[in-house]
Amino acid sequence: MIIIKIILTTIDNNDLNAKVDKQFGRAPFFALLETDNLEISFLDNSAANASSGAGVMAAQQVVDEDPAAVIAGNFGPKAFSVLKAAGIKMYSYSGDTVRDAVKLYQNDSLKELLDPTNGAHAGLK
Repeated sequence: MIIIKIILTTIDNNDLNAKVDKQFGRAPFFALLETDNLEISFLDNSAANASSGAGVMAAQQVVDEDPAAVIAGNFGPKAFSVLKAAGIKMYSYSGDTVRDAVKLYQNDSLKELLDPTNGAHAGLK
């Protein structure tokens, strides 16, 4: 089986039961997951509490991990541009846990985003 690394934004770092965060740039954690064996680890999002530029900083942190895809609730225009330029696919997920999101991803049931889902500075509202 091919190993595919994906990243999901999460509210907590509670294994596959972690709750997916609806925001990208200000999510507290990134779950790094290998889809072949569901091996999971977590990174603190260093941009979560940034006064400005959280989307771009979070996107660069994700790019540095070199995933095939990112799953989050919403992506702003600047983060979207950074991730798209790096060739990383983005998927919107409005459900509950990492486990549920990964199942949908593996079954090709998540729609790839072609445009940002939020306007600029949406994470501050």
